[in-house]
Amino acid sequence: MVCMKELTRFRRWAGHNRKRRGLLCHFYETDSKKQYYTESGYAYFNLFSEIPDWIIRGTTDHGMRSERGKTCQTPVLNCYQIDNEFYEALESRCNDTSKKYEMGIVLSKSELKNYFGSDDVVDVELWKFKGPRPAPPDCWRYDVWQGRKRLIPFNKCNVVRAKIPESGLYGLPIKAIPSAAVMALIVKEEGYAEKALSKLLEQKGWKEVEVFPLL
Repeated sequence: MVCMKELTRFRRWAGHNRKRRGLLCHFYETDSKKQYYTESGYAYFNLFSEIPDWIIRGTTDHGMRSERGKTCQTPVLNCYQIDNEFYEALESRCNDTSKKYEMGIVLSKSELKNYFGSDDVVDVELWKFKGPRPAPPDCWRYDVWQGRKRLIPFNKCNVVRAKIPESGLYGLPIKAIPSAAVMALIVKEEGYAEKALSKLLEQKGWKEVEVFPLL
């Protein structure tokens, strides 16, 4: 099976690279209704653009609700930590006939910390319901377990979020992540054309970026 062969290659590659810098994955989904993912149009815009950076849009309403039931309006990029839990979820997805996942962008955690600051790239904690809940601006740092059930098969993965600053123009949470942070792409197996994609990546100056047709 092509997917399992690629998964083995991905695990070897990620196992080597994550030890030095940490790896994160953000998914793009067809007609996404979940704030955890971004609509696939953003991914294809980036892919076909010749600029070397990857433009991302922070989204709100992540994490738990505040003491008064308010959702967090801090814009963030929601990612999964690439580790054993992520490998298992990706393997489960290989056996799924759903086509909702269009692309995944694999990012260097250490590069994101250098770019956004260590305090704004956090490992999300599961709230243990002890003490008062955090204030609304900090709720993105925590999750409630029940809220992750809809993310199957990735609901058991470790979540990492990067706080995205609002731009000086119009106050939009849109940021260009430098190419140094981009490590790999996880793409659809159906319709995958290695030579055509390699040409696109070469135009972007992404000769070192790996591609894994695992979706």
